[in-house]
Parts: sequence; structure tokens; C-alpha cells
Amino acid sequence: MATEVILPMLGETMNEGTIVAWSKNEGDAVKPGDVLYSVESDKATLEVEATAPGFLRRILAPAGSTVPVLSIVAYITATPDEVVSGPTALVAPMPRPAGAVPSKTSDSRSPAGAVASPAPLPPGRLIASPRARRAARERGIDPSRIAGSGPAGRIVERDLDTVAPAPRLTPLAARMASELKADLSGIAGTGPGGRITRQDLEAAALTGSSAATIEPLSRTQRIMAERMITSFTSAPHFYLHAEVNARSLLTLRQELLPVQEAESGLRLTITDLLVLICARALQQHPRAMAQYTPEGLRPAHGVHVGVATDTPNGLVVPVIRDANQLSLADLVRRRSELIERARAGKSLPQDFDGGVFTLSNLGAFRVDSFDAILNPPQAALLAVGRIADRAFPENGQLTLVPTMRLSLSVDHRVLDGAAGAQFLDEIVGLLEAPTQALP
Repeated sequence: MATEVILPMLGETMNEGTIVAWSKNEGDAVKPGDVLYSVESDKATLEVEATAPGFLRRILAPAGSTVPVLSIVAYITATPDEVVSGPTALVAPMPRPAGAVPSKTSDSRSPAGAVASPAPLPPGRLIASPRARRAARERGIDPSRIAGSGPAGRIVERDLDTVAPAPRLTPLAARMASELKADLSGIAGTGPGGRITRQDLEAAALTGSSAATIEPLSRTQRIMAERMITSFTSAPHFYLHAEVNARSLLTLRQELLPVQEAESGLRLTITDLLVLICARALQQHPRAMAQYTPEGLRPAHGVHVGVATDTPNGLVVPVIRDANQLSLADLVRRRSELIERARAGKSLPQDFDGGVFTLSNLGAFRVDSFDAILNPPQAALLAVGRIADRAFPENGQLTLVPTMRLSLSVDHRVLDGAAGAQFLDEIVGLLEAPTQALP
């Protein structure tokens, strides 16, 4: 009896994943808990473990494959030479009825060829999904140049990623490119609609930019780019700014630093205190955690604060759940675990679920202030710059004071200017008197 290795759904929004690498080779012995492979989802790169003992008998989806969720990507057998009936390459699973539970095993006694395959396409006929056709038009790609990976060779949207879009040229540039047999790769068009013009061709010939190479995006980077475009073009952003005296915040951190290190063995950071303060402020302003839907505002069911984190695979936002209920030591421990896993590429699916608010702290860099794009579907995000000595009124006099500049990004469909200002004022007040935020 062979056990199917399934690509799991590693998040609420995941519908496919890319196999990054296999940690085991065909024929290797495995046991429950062994990492079989890593997969890049729409949020991060995650590891998938074996759930049954045996031998990795057959890999159906090699590294680099983009696979629909719930697809069979490999088989584990009880013995290293057990015969596995079924495909030798990935076959996407047939749609299951609502509520059906996917099978966990595959009977090796089934006759070879028992897995049904879609009927081949008639010669010369091109079939593509509606989304793939629309995306091909938008990218300027000829679908006839694509080999479909869907059922019966159907072209699906992910197939477009394997083909570079055909460059669009003005009529004069097209004739010029044809005569010169110019290489158009790497030339950015400056004409209407991004078309390549005669001037673009001449500039490329002078600079040699046509030989430039393009660094491909990882799946995490591509999904992040798509979400940021959607957020920025659909949510009506507005920004509120404040500068706060950070002297009390720095003093509190210095006082708590040895206590927290002794209690948790971890270093207390300004980000930890910011998460704590944001959690307290969100308790007083629950509307800031709501999400806009066409039917109305969806309230939050917990103060789950996301922390924007830079990793080798791109920006991710792990979520500290119920941040308002954690002790400071537990909050430090939880933040440290989440960020360590994210940067090591070992995040768990639940690390990214349920966020209702995001903190983005660039204080470790030489950034004084910045306006951030909302993390959809959230309605508010706090962007924090570095703490630096600046001219600031203190005790009735203008003097050099360590200050922190804040920018609150807000979805106007959820919070208006006054409501956003009240929420930011709550944060400023807690930053100036941070002991009030302590558990």
C-alpha cells in the first residue's frame, strides 16, 4: 500500500505552490516528521514533513514545479522496491465534491493505467482558461506559443509565467527592428502604453541596454507585488503623521532590558514595545482592526498584530496572535520565534494567518519616516522611522530630544480622518507614557 504525499493548503488564500527543493531523494528512508520538501506559497517558503514511515518511492513533482493544492507530489511505500501503480509525472487531482475528504493512500494492487487522463486535444485546437486568455492579452503573449499544463493540455494562468511577453512597438520602431534584426529583450518602451519607439531602439543601440538581463521574481515577491498593486489601487489610502518624544520609551527599555533577558533569555527590542503599545491602542479603538467588505465592515475577533519582516525570500508579515493578552516576556519570545522561523524559511502556515493590523519598523535603518501601503485586507498600518535627536519642545523649551516619527496608513472606507486621528493620538499618548501599556 503506497501513501500519497499531498501538497497541502498552507494558507487561506493558497491555491498552488512551487516546489523549491526536495530534502529526500527517491529511495531514501523516511519517518514521520522528516522534512520531505520545501514549497513556496503565496506568503512564504515552508517545509512539508512526512506523515508516514517508509521509503520515498516516487517523486512526481520535481523542484521548480508549480503544483495545485491537494495534488499528489510523491509516494511513500513500505519497502524500497514496492511497485506503485499510477502516473510517473504529476497529474492534478480531479475536483472533489464539497465536503469530501481526500484519500490518503493509493492501492498498489490497482492495475497500471488505472488513473484516468483527460482526453487529448484535437490537432490544431487551442484551449485556454478565461483567466489565461485575459492575462495573455494584457501581457501581449501569443497563447499558441505556450504548452498548457492543465487537464488535456489546457493553458492555465500559471503557464504564462514561462513565456516572455511579446514586445509592443510603434509602427516605425517595428520596421526599424525588423530591418536591423534588433534584440528587443531588456528594452523598456517609453511610448504610449509602454510601446517601444524609434528613440528607445536608438538609445539601446548606444548604451547596449538590449543585452541587459532580468532577475526573475520569486513566487513570494510576485504575490506580494500583486497584492500591493491591488491594495494601492483599490483601497483609498490616507496618511496621518506624528512626531513623539521617545525619551520615556528608551528609558523604559533600558530598565526592562536586564529583567527580560533574565526571564526569557532574549533581548527586548523597541519593536516589542511598539507591538505592546499598538495592541493596547487597538483594544481602545477596535474599528481600526475591522475589514472592509462590499456587504459592510467585518469586525476582528482578536488583537492579532503583524510585524513586517525582511527575509532572504522577500517581505513577509508573521502575526503575533492575541498580542494584548501576552505578558511582555511571552510577547518577546513569540516575536523572536516568528521572525527567526521566517528568516530561516521555516515558517508554519499559521504564522501568517489572522492579522488585523501591521507594524512596519524601519528604525534599524537610516529612515526618518515613510508612508507604507496597507497590508490587505487590513484597514490600518503603523510605519515607524528611526529614533534620532531632533529639535523638539520639552518642558516649555525647544531642545534636542530623541524623537520618533510615525505615519499611520488608513483605509478611508473603514476609518475617517477623525477616527484615524484619535487612534494615532492613543498610540502617541502610550509612547510618551509607555509604563501605562505594561501588563
